[in-house]
Amino acid sequence: MAKQNDLDEMFEFRIQFHHRGSDFINDRHFTAVSDQSAVEMFEFACGKEELDVEIVRVERWNRWADRWECVEELSKEGIDLVS
Repeated sequence: MAKQNDLDEMFEFRIQFHHRGSDFINDRHFTAVSDQSAVEMFEFACGKEELDVEIVRVERWNRWADRWECVEELSKEGIDLVS
């Protein structure tokens, strides 16, 4: 059996966001190879639905620990996260 390339591994991401002017936090789930890909898919979906939202948090599912883990790399790279 051929060994899968590490770049082909898919992860589940949860993007928590709220609509501008609202305090209620929503979330959407995406399966992607990286956090940047998940955010790009989220931005595409919001643009298509003409939603004005702010991202609160991006998390990746750690299937081995059975928990969501915050993706810290995004805040370092300057993606527009709400504090």
